[in-house]
Amino acid sequence: MKPLTNTNRPFLFKQVLFKVTTLAIALGLVASSGAFAQRPKPKTRMLAGDTLFTLMPPGGIPAIFKPEFISAKKAAELYYEKEPMMVVRSGDEVKAYSTWHLDGHEVVNDHIGGAAIAVTW
Repeated sequence: MKPLTNTNRPFLFKQVLFKVTTLAIALGLVASSGAFAQRPKPKTRMLAGDTLFTLMPPGGIPAIFKPEFISAKKAAELYYEKEPMMVVRSGDEVKAYSTWHLDGHEVVNDHIGGAAIAVTW
C-alpha cells in the first residue's frame, strides 16, 4: 500500500466513497426485498392486571430427540470446570446435559436406565 500523500488522497477518497455507496445500495436492496422486514408484534393478553407477551409460537424452540454424548475426558477439555450441567443418574449410567446447549433447545428427550426422560431447562 502506498503511503498517504497529497497526490493520492483524492483517489483514496473516491475508493472509500465508492465502497460506502455500493454498500448502501446493497443494504437498500436487501431491505426492500423484505429480508429486514419487521417481526410481527407479539400477542398480548391480560392476566390478573398484568400484560403477558407471547414472543414465540408453540414449538418455536426445537427439542433434541437424539442427543449425542462425548466422554468425560473430552468434556473436561471442552467445558469450564464449573460449567453448569444437568446430571441424570440411573444405576451406573450417568449423563450430563450442558445448560449452555439447553439454552437453545430447552428440552432433551432421552433414555437412561431403560426409561424415557425429558431433560428441561
